[in-house]
Amino acid sequence: MSISENRKAPFEVFAKTVEYYPMVAVNIILKNAHGEYLWIKRKNNPAKGEWWIPGGRIFNGETIEQAAHAILKKETGLSGSIQYISNQYFEEIFDTRDFDEDDQKIYPKHITHVHYISTTVVIDLANLDTVNLDWQSSEYVWSSEILSKHKYLQNYFESCKSYV
Repeated sequence: MSISENRKAPFEVFAKTVEYYPMVAVNIILKNAHGEYLWIKRKNNPAKGEWWIPGGRIFNGETIEQAAHAILKKETGLSGSIQYISNQYFEEIFDTRDFDEDDQKIYPKHITHVHYISTTVVIDLANLDTVNLDWQSSEYVWSSEILSKHKYLQNYFESCKSYV
């Protein structure tokens, strides 16, 4: 299977996957030379309107490392070197019943939850390139603080605490 350059499965495939199976994903804690983390404000669900970290699905035949680099490049235009891959996996279940009409264009209307099994990687920024956000994010900020109290984000940082 070849992975789409825009990292999207055809809607019919995505819809059936979301309906029947958890998706496997990787979350990225990106650090710059000042020890700050990249935070992006989500424009779509799950986590719409929240400060989050880059992340996305791992495609069939793709390693965690390959997925992390591809997702980081797609979502931010940045690159870096992986410093750590957490050996912990987290179960994330997002309720879709409150998703708005725009989100219903992404997720099938009849499903009630989006389910992920995810891990986390720590990547050190390669250089101070400009951040180029994709369509999923509205703004970004670098911060040495963890900007969200969301339990999933707390899990990501906790699982990598020796590296962040």
